[in-house]
Amino acid sequence: MKKMKVLFTFLTAIVVLTAVAGRSSAVNLLLNGDLDNKVPPGLAGAPPTGWTLDETKTFSGVTSDLITDEGFIAIGPDTSPGDLGGFVKAFNGNATTGDLANLHMYQDVPAVAGVKYQFSGWIGAGVNYSGLVPNTPTQTLLTLEFRNAANTVVGTATTDVQASGLTSGGCCAFGAQLFSVTSTAPVGATSLRAIFAANNMFLTQNPDQAAFIDDFNLSPVVPEPATIGLSLVGLVGLLGMGRRRG
Repeated sequence: MKKMKVLFTFLTAIVVLTAVAGRSSAVNLLLNGDLDNKVPPGLAGAPPTGWTLDETKTFSGVTSDLITDEGFIAIGPDTSPGDLGGFVKAFNGNATTGDLANLHMYQDVPAVAGVKYQFSGWIGAGVNYSGLVPNTPTQTLLTLEFRNAANTVVGTATTDVQASGLTSGGCCAFGAQLFSVTSTAPVGATSLRAIFAANNMFLTQNPDQAAFIDDFNLSPVVPEPATIGLSLVGLVGLLGMGRRRG
């Protein structure tokens, strides 16, 4: 009877954890991750709402208009009518003068130490995007930056999108692929910053000198329900072996 109670307890845990895993995997911690600018509505041609934009040039300093959300971009899982995507304007930088354009687009959200997070997004490029030029200084990056209560960075993880296989294509999918970065929040972390960065961009030649982004997601990584189940079943077996040995 006692063994049956133990088994029932573990099976109940499996059901609960499976339900939690299903819910958590659907959570997106970002505001306007799909870049559709729903609030307020109808903001095609405007910067993405909900994100902090850090836009600079090497010599000119603070600038603007390095990204707008546009309706002609059809990348990622959502390409329904009204869908917008990010138009990253690399051509606003100047390689001749060295006044290169830098875009950091980010959001800060609470984090829990010991929890693994994944930041992902769909990213493509025009054929003449400066990030695809041989020996380019342009970097296209996805970064998770963990911070403590004093807002000090205590850990980072970065995926170099170009090194991970960024490709170009024509309108309106632009060769986009899903890229991601995954990391566990270190001890002391209380928040994380999810960053899309396009650094050292510059004018090349027409056509299609831009990068194109859409459908970002930031979620805690939860073990698959099957993995949870197998782990708990294993624990049941170990418990049974321990009781027999006792």
